[in-house]
Amino acid sequence: MSIAARKLYWITAAVFLMIVFLSYHKSTVPYSADRTANTDVGQSQDYDDNDGDYTSGDGDNIYSGDNKTPSGTSGNTSPNPSIPNPPPTVAATTPLPNTSGKYDTLVVIPSSWTQIQNRQWVRETVFGIRDNLEPCKKNDGNIIYKFYIYGRSTWAKSAIHSPEFNQAMVRDLYGEFMEFNDNTFTNTTVADKSAIWGDALNWAITTYIPANKIQVDKVLIFDSTTIVNLPKMEEVVKASANPNGFLHIWGGADLTTFAAMISFDAADQILKHRAQIKINHPNEDVISAASTFYAKNPAAFKIVRVTGQLWASNVDQISADAAVVGQVYQREDWRRITDKLSIKPTPACAVDENRKKNIALLTSSYIYVDMCMAEASLPSAENKRTYADQHGYDFVARAAEFAQEEHRGRRLVWGKIGAIQKVLPHYQWLFWMDMDAVIADLDKDLRAIIQTAEEEKGTNGEEISLIVARPKRDKMLNAGVMLIKNTEWSRAFFNEVQTRAPWYHKSSYEQAAIWEVMNEPKWASGVYLYDGDDHTMNTFPKLYANGDFVIHFAPAGCPSVPVLAALAKIKAGESALGIGAE
Repeated sequence: MSIAARKLYWITAAVFLMIVFLSYHKSTVPYSADRTANTDVGQSQDYDDNDGDYTSGDGDNIYSGDNKTPSGTSGNTSPNPSIPNPPPTVAATTPLPNTSGKYDTLVVIPSSWTQIQNRQWVRETVFGIRDNLEPCKKNDGNIIYKFYIYGRSTWAKSAIHSPEFNQAMVRDLYGEFMEFNDNTFTNTTVADKSAIWGDALNWAITTYIPANKIQVDKVLIFDSTTIVNLPKMEEVVKASANPNGFLHIWGGADLTTFAAMISFDAADQILKHRAQIKINHPNEDVISAASTFYAKNPAAFKIVRVTGQLWASNVDQISADAAVVGQVYQREDWRRITDKLSIKPTPACAVDENRKKNIALLTSSYIYVDMCMAEASLPSAENKRTYADQHGYDFVARAAEFAQEEHRGRRLVWGKIGAIQKVLPHYQWLFWMDMDAVIADLDKDLRAIIQTAEEEKGTNGEEISLIVARPKRDKMLNAGVMLIKNTEWSRAFFNEVQTRAPWYHKSSYEQAAIWEVMNEPKWASGVYLYDGDDHTMNTFPKLYANGDFVIHFAPAGCPSVPVLAALAKIKAGESALGIGAE
């Protein structure tokens, strides 16, 4: 080979390797699958508890936000004006925890109760939240988001909205509320949808901000059928900010508003004039109406209205530099548009460096088709979430692993094992609780239970990975309450439990499978059993005594009524003694 040919060969090889390298490292926004839908509507599996990476996207594809207040914007009048600015975000990573009480932007997203999937698209596209395995903790980032979810209006008049359809939607909605603590729910019939934005803005300014004792520089509002490119919106607003505040609107030619970014002071003024604004514009949302009202009654703050693209079912018509695209209802369209706009999520959650050293309280958010626990599901989750918050634990609720059991052909209660396997890698310990188990003593610390088990196991070097209890009169453990440590042993143990096919449909199900496996010599070293113990970890209503930790309502029928009664007593600081004992 000649010298010239060799040079050409090596140059070509170098170019090829460079292309491969750049292609491999190109930023993308992965799209996760839908939250698994409930698929058992109309089927016969009734309530049966059988006991008788929050991921914030790729590191190089995340918008870190701009925590600097745009020139001239102002925050709300806080009782403590000395609160310092929030810490700067870390470029290309999720932000550090923000404990300042001051935030750059409150994002408020009005959304119909039926638009569950839309809200998941917003979480993923705008904030990089793909799941709840590592839940977003309270007041973490430099932005806060909340969905303002409102009830149905005239949907019941449509034949498609049958009682069965509504039941399935309610089950999914309640599951969402348990899994994501990121909404306020207005459970009323909505006759005037044009009022929703005003109601949502009013809730944000007059209720949410004062109740949480925070400051925000501006509010971003858009509904859950709108795709927003928050980094681009921030750039546009920064360039047009005004010392007296601003109202920046993205909307259609017919004055329809798709999204609006409003300085706090401007939002406050709009709400004060809300009745006047709506007099001549009763069928418009308050933001659209305000832009017309203040044209005739000039405001101190600056109003800018730009074109926001209306989705016309053709992605080629979407400009690659668009900041807002309105009225997008289908998942396939949402993905095409977000891909074209190359949207980088703006993290609303901070990295928790101690999460893998911590405990998560894990429960089911799956409501069975018989709706037995529907009414008690949210109060039960609130009880567990309150306890977790009090002790610095995470709260995680999962439905997808239960729903998938319908396709696996097993009793749905086996979803408990899948949920444990899914969440376990993210924490040091999991505390599993069935939905019908409630915490009676909110002051009791799980670490004390773990410590007692470890001390009683002895000092022979054996590591405890599973802590369970067997009631005095039961032939096996009660799997409604369990502590599981994140170890190789526990991962192998639950893999083995999953293989016990004889129990897929046989009474006692996953509970019997756990008991069978844990009593085999191979697994004995990793288990601590509170044997004949009705009080330390778990007790039934008939045996409950004041001071016991958990009451597990596991009757032959539906436990909803005693669960609700006990939760009401516990929340009021009263004793639940005797409830459900008859």
